[in-house]
Amino acid sequence: MKKVVLTLAALCVMNTAMADEQIAETLCGYIKEDNRNQLRKTLSENKLNVRNIYSSIKCNNESMLQFAIRHDAFESGSFIVKQMPSKTLAEFDYSGWAAGNGFEASALVDVIKTRIGE
Repeated sequence: MKKVVLTLAALCVMNTAMADEQIAETLCGYIKEDNRNQLRKTLSENKLNVRNIYSSIKCNNESMLQFAIRHDAFESGSFIVKQMPSKTLAEFDYSGWAAGNGFEASALVDVIKTRIGE
């Protein structure tokens, strides 16, 4: 009986991890497409809040905002910026990262700077 319970518990954890991975891929896809409405809808349908998942979601090993800057996804990126506390945004040097990667002219970097008071 213990083997069955352990197997079921492991299966539940695995299914949850797969679902989380699918949601992350979906969110990254909507960011890349700059589809703010679908991004909001997916977050809402899954009862997720950007500020609660921001640090755990990586899109091609980048934060959601770095990914948005890289793909010139202004609408999705500005939505994420509005959902995040300015203190959290200030912890990472987005303007330095953007300058180092050739994105210093990104309008999204300006939105981030405005949000954190630079």
